[in-house]
Amino acid sequence: MERRSITADLDSDTLAQGGGFPAGGVFSAALDAVIVMDGEGLIRDWNPAAEDVFGYSWDEAVGHELAALIIPPAYRAAHRAGFARYLETGEAHIMDRRVDLTGLRNDGTEFQVELTITRLPDVDPPLFAGFVRDLTERESGARENERLQQRLAFLAHAGLALDISLDLEETLRRLVRLTVPELAELAVIDLMAGDGSIRGAVAAAGSDPERAAALEQTRRDHPLDPHGPHPVAQVLRSGRSALLPEMSAERLREFAQGDAHFELMRRLRYRSAIVVPLMARGRTFGALSLLRMQEHVPYDKGDLLLAETLGRRAALALENRRLYASTQHIARTLQESLLPRAIPQIPGVHLAARYRAAAEGQDVGGDFYDMFPIAPGRWGIAVGDVCGKGPEAAALTALARYTIRAVADRGPAAALSLLNEAVLRDAGVENRFLTVLFGELTPADDRLLLELASGGHPAPFVLRSAGSVEPVAEHGPLIGVVPDAEYVSTQVTLAVGDKLVLYTDGLADARAPEVTLSELDLAALLEEGHDLEGERLAEFLESRATGGSDARDDIVIVVLEAVGRDADALSVHHYASATS
Repeated sequence: MERRSITADLDSDTLAQGGGFPAGGVFSAALDAVIVMDGEGLIRDWNPAAEDVFGYSWDEAVGHELAALIIPPAYRAAHRAGFARYLETGEAHIMDRRVDLTGLRNDGTEFQVELTITRLPDVDPPLFAGFVRDLTERESGARENERLQQRLAFLAHAGLALDISLDLEETLRRLVRLTVPELAELAVIDLMAGDGSIRGAVAAAGSDPERAAALEQTRRDHPLDPHGPHPVAQVLRSGRSALLPEMSAERLREFAQGDAHFELMRRLRYRSAIVVPLMARGRTFGALSLLRMQEHVPYDKGDLLLAETLGRRAALALENRRLYASTQHIARTLQESLLPRAIPQIPGVHLAARYRAAAEGQDVGGDFYDMFPIAPGRWGIAVGDVCGKGPEAAALTALARYTIRAVADRGPAAALSLLNEAVLRDAGVENRFLTVLFGELTPADDRLLLELASGGHPAPFVLRSAGSVEPVAEHGPLIGVVPDAEYVSTQVTLAVGDKLVLYTDGLADARAPEVTLSELDLAALLEEGHDLEGERLAEFLESRATGGSDARDDIVIVVLEAVGRDADALSVHHYASATS
């Protein structure tokens, strides 16, 4: 058939009446597909853009029924019926309107199009022009935009999830869980050990929990060789990500650490994998592996980019958790070094001591207690609270404890005076101060004699065996503030069944500023718990003061109970540290 546009057969008057229907060069140069159809539904013209869109040349299209050529089979009957109805009645539902429909290419693929149909005016027999725009690119762009929005939302959610906990192990578990099923059917984290080996599957998660459990067990039974060909080992060595779109049985055999490992990978039907390094501050300390199975689409470069972005964010979060855990460990170790390792056995005395760190327990607290022998038949008991936290507070705590021990034989009041001079003299604790309550205990028959001196510290309570509570009216200036401060001591006698309760102000301020306990409040609590033995009483006071919440400040509670010389000597040391 000679290629000749039907529009060339229309005279200029017809074109003018038709409002400028594209003809000649305009028709050929149009970017959208333009199809001319006659009243019998046959294609009468077909521009170059239509050839590109549908895949048929002009010769292959012209003369064929439009419905059979470019409309999918499922929609042909509706098209023919609607076209026949229009010719018979003139009733049109889609004429001169833009509508989205489905088209059919030469290769059999269906795709979305935007169609506008118009009838050429004053042409008989009738001719119709269809203007078709391929929406594939638009749909592709929309899908890509939707995919980008989903990934941005995923990364935002991941950032929030990684910031929930300061615990390293919990953060590892959260990281693998949040990748399933959005990014992987199975996810696992491997970490480098200090000796260069690989700590396999420290955290694993899967859409099928049995798969994750099987992988963890295999990693334990068959540790990865850090020098081997496994992708995790390669990523840990190089610090560069690995994308494996398809993994054949031969590749799996190459990666396997043995027959059992190979069988597991085949049984789970590994298909595709991404391994990204967990790298922070220039150090690769682990790898995150994402796996898809045979029934799922393989990973592509877009997935790799998302995984690498997640890996960088996760690595920084994990490194911060590691540093936090290290800081906590140092703080706990240093804090324990500032508390007595053992409490002396004192005849006729039950001792209970309780320490609880504040919620932000990564810093060394300033609260302390100490019990030690001064001389035969004489023991020293100290409770103190250093201003501030951290290394400076630890240094001042150490200075206070060892100074008190060194000068304890001078008596409580003199010991506090000497401590005050030492703190003021020590340049390393400039602008630091503390409160201290120091007492000397001497058993006498079935009584306990105590001489107490206070350096700005909350006064202790005496809880009599009958249930009455007596505050010890003794106060003195803060330690480390005023030169030549004078301290005086007070005598207290405990009969069998009586208790002396010493504490730091963290007990009263455990829930400040919402709730602050006054001396009257503390006295009421002691009356309520007067029947409890020392350790249980300390637990009761702490529990009621905190109300089950994290403590705002460190808390020290020491309970000293007179039990009589005939009772077995018993010292109870209960060290409890509550940190966030």
